[in-house]
Amino acid sequence: MLIYTRDRTHGPDHPYVEEVWLPVLGPAAYVVWRRLPRLATGSDQRKISLTHLAAATGLGPPHAHQSPINRALRRLARFGLVQMDGPRIVVRAELPLITCRQLARLDPAIQVIHHQHRAGTGLSAG
Repeated sequence: MLIYTRDRTHGPDHPYVEEVWLPVLGPAAYVVWRRLPRLATGSDQRKISLTHLAAATGLGPPHAHQSPINRALRRLARFGLVQMDGPRIVVRAELPLITCRQLARLDPAIQVIHHQHRAGTGLSAG
């Protein structure tokens, strides 16, 4: 597993990720994404099995194409947060601000939180 970051991004423990990205990604994909950078940086070889990842996130065995872990990984790939490269997963270790299109689909209260973070006035603890 490889990780990469970009400027102006938010790590797994940043309040913006939970408050704004969680409603965009959905709970399963969010939990998998939060777990991947931690597993990658906590392992000397940065290798984990899909079975271990599924167990670590509580998503059950990965035996079927439509298993929860496989669906979560495909969702993360659609958002550009992971890339499946054969047996490897390349994970984006930090997330940017959401796009305007993603923002428009969110509840107005979450839009306010996004704008507060963007302006540097986020009110969340964390």
